[in-house]
Amino acid sequence: MGKKIGKRSRGSSSGTSGGGAETDACWSSTDHAIRKAKQRQKLSVEKLEARERRSALLTRDSKEKHEEGKLRLHIKRVQRQIDKLRERLEAWDDVEEKRLAKERLQEEERKRKEEEEGPKKKKGRLGPETWKLKGAARPAWMVYEFDTRYVDPHMKAHEEARMKVARSRNILELCKGKFGNENDKDVPQPQCREYLSLLMQLGNLCMQSKQLKTARKAFLECLELDSIDHPVTPARCQLMRLYMEANRPDSARRLWERLSPNDPSVWIRFSAALVEYVSWKILEEEGSTQESAELLLAKAIKNNVFCAYYLAFFDVFDEVMDYAEEVEDAHESSPLEEAIEYCNSEQLGAWKGTDGALDWVKTNVLRVLSGESIGESVDKLYISDMDWRGQLSKKREKIAV
Repeated sequence: MGKKIGKRSRGSSSGTSGGGAETDACWSSTDHAIRKAKQRQKLSVEKLEARERRSALLTRDSKEKHEEGKLRLHIKRVQRQIDKLRERLEAWDDVEEKRLAKERLQEEERKRKEEEEGPKKKKGRLGPETWKLKGAARPAWMVYEFDTRYVDPHMKAHEEARMKVARSRNILELCKGKFGNENDKDVPQPQCREYLSLLMQLGNLCMQSKQLKTARKAFLECLELDSIDHPVTPARCQLMRLYMEANRPDSARRLWERLSPNDPSVWIRFSAALVEYVSWKILEEEGSTQESAELLLAKAIKNNVFCAYYLAFFDVFDEVMDYAEEVEDAHESSPLEEAIEYCNSEQLGAWKGTDGALDWVKTNVLRVLSGESIGESVDKLYISDMDWRGQLSKKREKIAV
């Protein structure tokens, strides 16, 4: 009789007479692993790689597809939240919003009491005062028009709708450019800031999924609603990163010309200097000169001297800096962290990919350190502006406080 399928025969460990008895034992996971390893050894390296590529292409539930699906669902969820909040802001009714806020507070209070009291005990049947009468059981004043207490529900709904339309305000138009203000009574908070936050989430998620058109639309809307002089969101920085990544220098130029000339963001200032350098040195476009490029570079260095040193001596910083890629979402109030994030982002590829860009920054930095000056009038850069130790000491004092 042949061996049983899925089993193998093993010789008896005890040396019995008569050739030794055989016992049937099930294959263990170790046996299967050994057999599979032997089969893999027989295959050539080329066949094994081809099989793995084919398996990766045919696999429906790969890790990448899982991540893409999660990202797609997240984008849809944020988009629904934006649409819902936009509908409220376009027809903002203070009376209705107060009623909704009161209902939310009552609901939170009810849930809090339920948690404190624990599960409710069953009560008996409620009395007649809680019954809702319908049909012929209703009193006459609720049915007949000749009763003075009768109120037509249709006329009442029409009157309420007419009054609501008269009270409604379009916050998106009336408060444009003021969505970040907290002290303005005409700007409903926290709804306006929540709307800006959702727009930023949508833009960042779309950038991550390479939906640049949708991301650009979200950032532009956030830029219009937020304050130009005192923004509370980094929409302008993300939009500049998008333009630089998509190689849209004209759009980047229009963006920085639209913003305040004193905008301290490193993403704006150094991107403007790079675009102007390319326009002057590489493309030789009309209107772009060495003086205009150095003027923008002087503005950028004045706003963040750490970034200028980092770009000028990048090879040195790259060797000594550890965990630089972990710095994220740095604010303008922290120029050192902002410089580290900028010089370890995708923007560095634009600087490295432009012939002579990093050498140009290094040359001008050394010029200023040797006693020369670059720029014009108010934006002229002197050697005193290159004092990074003083700025670092101020930063340490702030941290100590």
